[in-house]
Amino acid sequence: MISLRFVRYFAIVLATTLALGCAESPTGPSAPAPVVSAPIAPPSDSDPSLLGLIGGVVKLLTETVQGVLDPNGIPVAPVKWAPTHTNEVHSVSGTIGYWGGSLTIPESDFTITFPIGALSRATSITIVSDASGFVSYDMQPHGLTFAKPVIVTQRLRNTEANSVPSGAKLFGAYFEDEALLTGIVKGLLNAVEIVTSVTFSRPDGQAEYQIWQLKHFSRYMLASG
Repeated sequence: MISLRFVRYFAIVLATTLALGCAESPTGPSAPAPVVSAPIAPPSDSDPSLLGLIGGVVKLLTETVQGVLDPNGIPVAPVKWAPTHTNEVHSVSGTIGYWGGSLTIPESDFTITFPIGALSRATSITIVSDASGFVSYDMQPHGLTFAKPVIVTQRLRNTEANSVPSGAKLFGAYFEDEALLTGIVKGLLNAVEIVTSVTFSRPDGQAEYQIWQLKHFSRYMLASG
């Protein structure tokens, strides 16, 4: 089972993402500058300020998928963007060091948060939201590993996450080759890894946010299975 501490950390990241979203101006530029924020440190389990955060403020239900690694391939169903999403390439770049920080792609409702100590030195990071029609990202530099997991927050309002088959779970999936997105057979793609993921849904079942825990960089997508 995922620890209470981990879920609360997710809640803090989610709350920060909500705050960033509320701060966006509807009349602002179409390609805003990267947002690099101060790091978010995981709280202690006894922190009273977090009591009721998920149920009282965000008012969402959660479902967790544990990480699975299989180099032979794990069949997953990539999730598509909804028609409300502009199917274009969007990206963000920034330098993240020992003290961590966050990068966002507002056009893709995407935020990635690096905790303190995830990286030992300043590193140039680039995240690309591709134009494949699927909710997928190329995270560079490929092969970069983290001393502490980084957290991705994906808002689901402009995706088809609520159209997946009944009983299917949502999660983040690592796949090796972007070319695979153009040759998906019967709606499935072989992923190398399913990452530990949490889906935040409203009581009516409407999926609102997906949060992933990443230990290294490559290509990731929102998937179901």
